[in-house]
Amino acid sequence: MNIYRYQFVSHCPNNQLPIIYSLEIETDEVIHVEHIVTAAALHDSAYHEEIADDLHERFKGRQTLKAHHHGVDIETRRGFDLPECGRLAERVIIGKTVFEKGVDARLVVEAVSR
Repeated sequence: MNIYRYQFVSHCPNNQLPIIYSLEIETDEVIHVEHIVTAAALHDSAYHEEIADDLHERFKGRQTLKAHHHGVDIETRRGFDLPECGRLAERVIIGKTVFEKGVDARLVVEAVSR
C-alpha cells in the first residue's frame, strides 16, 4: 500500500478566497508525485467536490480531500465503496448481532466496521 499526502491551494469560485486543501491517496499503484502536483495545479478555482471527483478519476485508490472554508470543515471521500463480495453462505453471529444466511456480505462488513 502506498500513501501519498499533498497540500495545495485552490480559490473559491464564489469569492476567490484561497482555500488550503489536504489530499491523501491510498493505492497499490505507483503515482509519480509530479502528476499529483500537476493535477492539483489544474484546479486554480473549483468547488471541493469537483476537485475530489477529478482527482479520483485520475488516480483511483482511496482518497480523502479536506479543507476549511468560511468556518466549515469539508471532507470528501472517494473510492471507499466495498466491492461485490457475495452473500453469506451460513448464519453468522458477531457480538449480539445475527446475520442470516443469504445476507449481502457487504452489509455485514459495513456493520462491523462502524
